[in-house]
Amino acid sequence: DEVEELRKMVQHEQTLLEKEQQLISWEANCLKTIMSQVQQLQDETIDIMKAVGVERTNLFKSNFRLESHRIRLLRQLQLVFPIRLCTLPQIATSPQQLNHQYTIAGLALPDDVHNSSSTDDQVSMALGLTCHLVSLTSKYLSIPLRYRMVCKFSRSAIIDELGRGGMNGINNKSSAVIYPLFRERGVVDPLQLEYGLVLLTRDVDCLLRTRRVEYHRDWNVLAKMDRLMKQIIGGGRS
Repeated sequence: DEVEELRKMVQHEQTLLEKEQQLISWEANCLKTIMSQVQQLQDETIDIMKAVGVERTNLFKSNFRLESHRIRLLRQLQLVFPIRLCTLPQIATSPQQLNHQYTIAGLALPDDVHNSSSTDDQVSMALGLTCHLVSLTSKYLSIPLRYRMVCKFSRSAIIDELGRGGMNGINNKSSAVIYPLFRERGVVDPLQLEYGLVLLTRDVDCLLRTRRVEYHRDWNVLAKMDRLMKQIIGGGRS
């Protein structure tokens, strides 16, 4: 009886041992599977990182080519619409006036566009050229302008799409209000022209802020555009 009892105990222990071995084998297989999956994930992660690195490099190259193309376009704009700071003759200025003014393509754009020292045609053409310059710069830099401009040289205008200004501009069928960016004494309301210049300045400020170019708010519009173009062409240098 004792021998039989011992035999049963040994068989039971063997059965338990076999079950433990099977469990260990199953756990080992699970561990191998997990390790294989981890290795696969690591390989996939490495492949993804390589692909991201390649895409990042391609993106950097694309951005570099795009910026180079923009610089070439802005250089062409500089040739078509050259901005200069000219010194005025001492006779033409009083102690209270500035002794310099900005010109675009040789046409002066005075800080005070209502000053009678410049003719209507000169001021209107200078404003029209400035509109073209701002509009093309916006297009080349892919920066949308807050206020859309109508570039028609000496009869240019700017549009407040929502009519937020409260000024009595030229109303069209929608709520948009058109403000002149040209001077014609006896025809164009000076207040409308003044507000049109405010909107134009806001567009220019938008370009400068988007490109993170430092400027002073009271600068002439041409001074701001000159700073913007020189800094972009110079690769960030003022």
